[in-house]
Amino acid sequence: MIRLGLIISTFALVLTIMFSVYGWINTPEGASIPVHFNLSGEADRYGSKAEAFLFLPALLVGITFLLSIAPAIDPRGKNLRRSRPIYIVGWIIGVVALAGAQGFLTWTAIGGGVEGETMARGVGVFISGILLLVGLVIARARPNFFAGIRTPWTLTSDLSWDKTHRWASRVFTLLGLVGLVSALLLSPEPVTISLIAALLASTLGLIVYSFFVWKNDPARETLNPDDAD
Repeated sequence: MIRLGLIISTFALVLTIMFSVYGWINTPEGASIPVHFNLSGEADRYGSKAEAFLFLPALLVGITFLLSIAPAIDPRGKNLRRSRPIYIVGWIIGVVALAGAQGFLTWTAIGGGVEGETMARGVGVFISGILLLVGLVIARARPNFFAGIRTPWTLTSDLSWDKTHRWASRVFTLLGLVGLVSALLLSPEPVTISLIAALLASTLGLIVYSFFVWKNDPARETLNPDDAD
């Protein structure tokens, strides 16, 4: 699992560095480069060459390091290894997103133009794709501290973990499918806002659900002696 993740990260890092080097060479000193965009796809913050071309490669290295040692430092490392599908999917999403973001920053820095609506639509498609991928694999996650819906209740009740993640699979898959269709056919900005709002609401709902399952699980772990009666 770790070996596959490192291979994926290596390819993503090489691509990210290539984008960064190309952008650095072809951008004049002191240039002000777009580094953040709003939901309409318009630049709303500018930064230096160092921020535009060094931050994301460094972040990718940091994320790769954390993911590579996670099974060794997670108290439930065996379960994390058993959660291979969601772990690898999350790893891929993280590093590929960073490589893609660096490519986009480089493109805009050297004068490449992207219509705001096109970019906003792309963001909606990207978010929907992530939700769909996560929805397809999250039910296979086992209790751990790095991957999945980690609440005090899912981490102290296997029943809460299992039921919460089964529902999460249904919810995220549905959101992903609806989001993809909407992002392709409707105005992108309200779609993206709606997706984010729906994701926050559904995540809150899953957190509340995990508590009630935990509360009714006689096998739940507890530090309160009164709860054991």
